[in-house]
Amino acid sequence: MTQDTLTKTPTRAPTRTRPRARRADRPLSRRADILGKLTVAALVLAVWEISVRLWLPDYLPTPSGVAGAAWPTLTSSDFGTALGETLGGVLRGLLIGCVAGTALGLAVGRVPWLRHLTSPYVSGLYAMPMLAIVPMATIWLGYSGDTRLAVIALSALLPCVVSTGDGARNVPLQLSELARMLRLSRPRVVIDVLLPATLPFVVAGVQVAVGRALVGAVAVEFLASLPGLGTFILTNARSFDQDAAFVAVLVLAVLGIAARTGTEAALRRLAPWHLHVNR
Repeated sequence: MTQDTLTKTPTRAPTRTRPRARRADRPLSRRADILGKLTVAALVLAVWEISVRLWLPDYLPTPSGVAGAAWPTLTSSDFGTALGETLGGVLRGLLIGCVAGTALGLAVGRVPWLRHLTSPYVSGLYAMPMLAIVPMATIWLGYSGDTRLAVIALSALLPCVVSTGDGARNVPLQLSELARMLRLSRPRVVIDVLLPATLPFVVAGVQVAVGRALVGAVAVEFLASLPGLGTFILTNARSFDQDAAFVAVLVLAVLGIAARTGTEAALRRLAPWHLHVNR
């Protein structure tokens, strides 16, 4: 091989390979994330416990007191009855409010004249605190479970209308044109095109509705003295059994977290393509 041949032979540039993340790094980062969260929780609990013991009144709840009162409170008949009353009202109200709100949201999102007529009222009611209607609802419906059901249903309906309406209004134009080309009937368009496209918005509305429904239920129980977790918390707080009251507060928080986790799991199962697109 001559020198000219050597000089004319092109040299291949070294290829750069992207460093692949080692599998051991992912569990390590996950463990570090969990460890960090547990550390923060431990610090908050320690500061809370020390502050009450050294500087704050003795009747305030402490982590150790709440832990000691958890099992007796959760197994008591009064707590079981209160939990059943609140959960029953919340589930019925959510079913009514979310179904009606989703249907109304689809109609509002796809029918311009209906959206134009209802938008001011929906926006005004959505921004209004539901506590404001509790005194009037007790006069209209009495001090009964119907008042709680009405407030919960209205609290759940509004976020479903707003979120589902936004999703229905922003359905991709290609899907609407495809449905028109296939000459699908209106029920088929709603079931096969509109609902799958707006499903993430429906789930987002339900997530907001769950939180507002729990708040509405407890507010009605506070103000109308209806049996439920709200009355249980108020009674124990006024009798200086703060630890038992805080156990009920934690149960409400767990219910909210469980509902949010359940709706996210439903979205992963029913609309996995949406999660894949958003990654």
